[in-house]
Amino acid sequence: MKEHTIIEHIRHGDVNALDTLIRQYYPQIYSYVYARVKHRDIAADITQEVFIRFTQHIDSYTFQGKTKQYLLRIAINQCNSWYAKYKEIALPDDLEIADEKTEDTYDRQRLIFYLNKLPDEQKDVLLLKYFEQLKSKEIATLLNISESTVKTRVRLGLKKLKTYMKKEEWL
Repeated sequence: MKEHTIIEHIRHGDVNALDTLIRQYYPQIYSYVYARVKHRDIAADITQEVFIRFTQHIDSYTFQGKTKQYLLRIAINQCNSWYAKYKEIALPDDLEIADEKTEDTYDRQRLIFYLNKLPDEQKDVLLLKYFEQLKSKEIATLLNISESTVKTRVRLGLKKLKTYMKKEEWL
């Protein structure tokens, strides 16, 4: 069944179609949310809330073949709300950025430490670009910013990471 058809079935109350959509996107949305909150139960709750919000607003959703990006937008908003409430920021243990591939746990932990030092705007674009493998144009749409702003945030974020790492002579 094509995604557009699935969306139409969900609009008409078809729970099997909703189940199909959730099974298709749950792992990706959960993975992104977990990367942001770093707690399994909280990530599961937020991911569930993403799909609840999606179904609550399904009638206003305009299908453009980008359901994953729409769900990620909801996930970003839900994570931001969670951060505003709890002020915790965590990143996945296995995040690798650009050419800064890490091979052991200690290096990954240091990379996570440095990523946590970045401003949220830079951290978000780096997560979406390198963790979710989204293109700059998709990130721009998701975050409602220009593509050049995405590229600038990526460049500045990577530059800051390298600066942090050089101070410790990690690079």
